Amino acid sequence: MITFLVVLHVIICALLVVTVLLQFGKGAEMGAVMGGGASQAVFSSSAKGNFMTKLTTILAIGFMVNSIILSTVKSREAKRSLFDNEAPVAAPLNSDVQALDTKAIETAPAANEATAPATNDAAAPAPTQPSTEQQ
Repeated sequence: MITFLVVLHVIICALLVVTVLLQFGKGAEMGAVMGGGASQAVFSSSAKGNFMTKLTTILAIGFMVNSIILSTVKSREAKRSLFDNEAPVAAPLNSDVQALDTKAIETAPAANEATAPATNDAAAPAPTQPSTEQQ
């Protein structure tokens, strides 16, 4: 069905382009006024304009209706997103957030030791950083 609608859409587009290009401009009727055209023709300047404007209107309406039908049919058909099969991002893009989190975890125990009351007021040692040297 979609193939038929797309082919119909292309045909309507081509016909619409041809009918717009075949229409006369506003200054094109001056030759018929001076007696340059055949006044007894079936498609005289006024009749040809009326026929072409009606055909252009019909083709334009058909183009719009077919566009709406194509878009609704295609949107109902596409129920998945393009990103459904993508793997989720495991790490945040900003690595500074992780660095701040690790600093907060490292400084939290040291802050608790400094604010804890000492059991022996005279011999309370100051909290120190653990050394990496082996004794």
